[in-house]
Amino acid sequence: MKITANEEYGLRIILRLALLLDQQGGELVSLNNIADGEGFSVENTAAILSKLREAELIESVRGKYGGYKLVNKPEEINLYQILQALSKDTFGLEFCETHAGIKTKCVHNEDCSVRPVWTGLSALIQNFLAGISLRELMQDEKSCASELKTSFRVLQDMTERNLAK
Repeated sequence: MKITANEEYGLRIILRLALLLDQQGGELVSLNNIADGEGFSVENTAAILSKLREAELIESVRGKYGGYKLVNKPEEINLYQILQALSKDTFGLEFCETHAGIKTKCVHNEDCSVRPVWTGLSALIQNFLAGISLRELMQDEKSCASELKTSFRVLQDMTERNLAK
């Protein structure tokens, strides 16, 4: 798994949007406020916001008093949804298909003992990220880390149980 700059920036942009909406009482947030707050160009911010809008995580309103807002409450939006909106293949299993060596198809395509490893890892990551809401990220770092410890403990317990088998 590799987090791209686009995914990192997109997560920061939607988090900035959520924080500004919270501070302003839910009024629309301008593109410039989001871009300036994160130190990104307006063009790059607009492109990322467009992807988030296509995924129906945010809405935009045109015009002089336009701007952006979340479609759902921050507690109803999770990290997995956000990352999927920004890069459809981040947690996909196309890895096996794209690493066939000099063949057109992997020699292990029919029977692969490695595939369950990638499938299990992908499911673990997806479940972990789906369990983290945008609302949790709206806290300061210490509070967020404290809340995430529970999620980490669940993953650790699952891993320890599986290794004990």
